[in-house]
Amino acid sequence: MQILENLISAFSVLRGSKLRTILTLLGITIGIAGVIAMMSFGAGAEKLLMGQIERIGGPTMFGVYRPGYVEKNDRWQRNTSPHYLEMRDLDDILADCPSVEIATVERSHSVNFEVEGKHRRAYLRATTNEYQDVQQWEAEFGRFLADTDMDLWNKICVIGSKIWKEQFNGRNPIGKEVGINNNRFTVVGIMESKGDGFDEGKSEDNMIFIPITTAQIRFGGRNRVGAIMARAKSIHVVDQALKEVKTVIMRNHGGDDTFFRTWNAKKGIESGKRIILIIETVLVVIASVSLIVAGIGILNIMLVSVTERIPEIGLRKAVGAKSFDIRIQFLTESILLCLIGSLLGIAFGFIVGQGFVWVVGKFFPGVVWPSIVTLKAVLISVAAGGMIGIFFGYYPASQAAKLTPIDAIRHT
Repeated sequence: MQILENLISAFSVLRGSKLRTILTLLGITIGIAGVIAMMSFGAGAEKLLMGQIERIGGPTMFGVYRPGYVEKNDRWQRNTSPHYLEMRDLDDILADCPSVEIATVERSHSVNFEVEGKHRRAYLRATTNEYQDVQQWEAEFGRFLADTDMDLWNKICVIGSKIWKEQFNGRNPIGKEVGINNNRFTVVGIMESKGDGFDEGKSEDNMIFIPITTAQIRFGGRNRVGAIMARAKSIHVVDQALKEVKTVIMRNHGGDDTFFRTWNAKKGIESGKRIILIIETVLVVIASVSLIVAGIGILNIMLVSVTERIPEIGLRKAVGAKSFDIRIQFLTESILLCLIGSLLGIAFGFIVGQGFVWVVGKFFPGVVWPSIVTLKAVLISVAAGGMIGIFFGYYPASQAAKLTPIDAIRHT
């Protein structure tokens, strides 16, 4: 019952000094809004990171590639190794690596794509029919590459949804002939859209897929491949699967472990989350400075309030109020002020987050940055508001509690 009376009294006091209350709320609102916006930024970055990982097949994905340059003796030098990744490496990985669920190869480079005299730059990816299983990516129309296409070196291709929409204007391309670097290919399928992501030029939707065997015959390269991509049977055996793959490749290439490099999505996720956490923490700390400034404002306002209400405090003590009751009354006012500011700050922070999304979309077309206000961010903001109210309201409340009835007489 006493808590309810304190709340009613606090509301009455805050309503009685509207301008002072609004100005004090403004500081808390801006501080909380900054914290919410920064945490929303971090949550959006994490979701975007996971979205990018899903584009390449999920957290169990890993790969091996032959880089053009390698670091030796603290210097970057051209990779002059006579060894290259080959199709036999893929066959041996599938046969001798029990932790690998599925694997494929790829060769990628930019090509000139032509449809009925209309030319564009697109990204060619030569691969096998297992590619769609590794990437967990299906054809929306038609089909993907098949075993017979590999065996017969068929001149067929599967195109991305962006190429379909822009080059064919949404018309049915299945069975149509197209040009790829002056070679004629027949379209047999259209892949599902994955979006542009960060690199619009190498967007998955701007890709053309052809059989790796056809690429080796038509575009050179003999039996070489650019990279091997694989998926582990579970996220817990990614490191083991990668170790098995490295062992097979070294066995096939005379024990040479310097001509190739590896990557895995699991480590990428861990590193990405660590970086996002650091950036988010720094931004939240910077945004919290305004909260401290707002807290100092509350301290000042509450001290002024105590001075103005000395007669009231003296009267309450004269009729039996204890120091504890006076302290709780002023603390209630301080905490209530901060909690109201926190709620307003959460709403304003959401608006700021949406504004950030709009700015990113305006200056970086194709990048959709999600704005996410998590329950964690809301709870932290409310808790921060309450702590600011207690910390900066305690001293004024204590000063009020120390007053005696005789002090009231002196100030009347």
